[in-house]
Amino acid sequence: MGGLLWLLVAGAGTVFVLQAADLWALQTLSPAERGAVYPPGAEAAPEVPATMTGAAPLSGTYLPVVEMEPDEPPVADGSMRVPNFAIVSDGGELGELARAVVARYMPVVFGTNRDDVTYVNLREILRQLGGEFRWQPGSAHAQLKANEPVVRLIPGSEQAEVNLSPVKLSGMATEENGKLLMPCRAVAELLGIEPGWSEQRRVLTIEQQGKKLNIVALEDIFLLEVSRSQRRVQVHVLGEPVKWYPMCIGRGNNTPVGHFHIQSRCMWPPWRTYEGEYIPSGSRRNPLGARFLGTTARGHERGWRIGMHGTNQPSSIGRRISGGCLRMYNRDAIEIYNNIPIGTRVWIHEEGIHNPSAKQRGLEKVKRKR
Repeated sequence: MGGLLWLLVAGAGTVFVLQAADLWALQTLSPAERGAVYPPGAEAAPEVPATMTGAAPLSGTYLPVVEMEPDEPPVADGSMRVPNFAIVSDGGELGELARAVVARYMPVVFGTNRDDVTYVNLREILRQLGGEFRWQPGSAHAQLKANEPVVRLIPGSEQAEVNLSPVKLSGMATEENGKLLMPCRAVAELLGIEPGWSEQRRVLTIEQQGKKLNIVALEDIFLLEVSRSQRRVQVHVLGEPVKWYPMCIGRGNNTPVGHFHIQSRCMWPPWRTYEGEYIPSGSRRNPLGARFLGTTARGHERGWRIGMHGTNQPSSIGRRISGGCLRMYNRDAIEIYNNIPIGTRVWIHEEGIHNPSAKQRGLEKVKRKR
């Protein structure tokens, strides 16, 4: 009993320390204190219009991680049920802007992307379309009905019956965490529906008997577009630019160009120097700052993994001097971390980003709904 109590106290202490560290990062590294100062001859960031500011100050208290199922539970936002798909708390301003975009695609069912195939919860699809679904975890068969088709499935098999006729599907249903997941296109085959697909927005649409449903993989909600020449990252939500953040990128070509994705996530990460010295998390000597999002990109100079992370050198933001990683102000790295899941696409290129930020437009829409 004493050991269990000690573990609980230790766990609570760890949470307190992490939250205290985040509050320090958010409060002490204010925009007024973190402006970049360039010595003579240093490479300065390009000028941007005053209306195109980066991240706005966050307000309120940073909250611990909130677990959320992809298809439930939604939260009320006015008269429309818009899911909170942020990973931590409500995602701050970026989370608010993202939900404003997703609201235009309601009703939405969130799936998960595996090897570029979107899997969705069959029970949720049938619920949205007004059909019937009969299956319990561990059952050898599943039955579903949506208007005309009556379907009998065998989890783990591509074989099925539609109105008592055998068919072979393009994908199989698999049981996972008490749910029956299936590729979206195989679901459309079962229901006799020709799905619509938007490559730009990464939204798959199915419609049956006047009921329209949009399906989005959680990994496809965001796109992080990085411009090396402008030293910024533009966040897109379902194809729409909503907010950008200033960055420091690798000197020369150390930050590679190409299409990558987020591979890992870490809070207050430790760091090992190029010479092998271990720098613990939270140390003022640790250059990784408050958050780290690892990508599948590798730096040209050393071949090390390229990450988007906070920094202990805020004056470097807007410059091209890092070893290859993408440095951000700590408060910006925290907001990105609170919203961006593993699997999110990252596009790095040299050219400037000409899409105007939709930040203000998105905020105005949210205010009107209220």
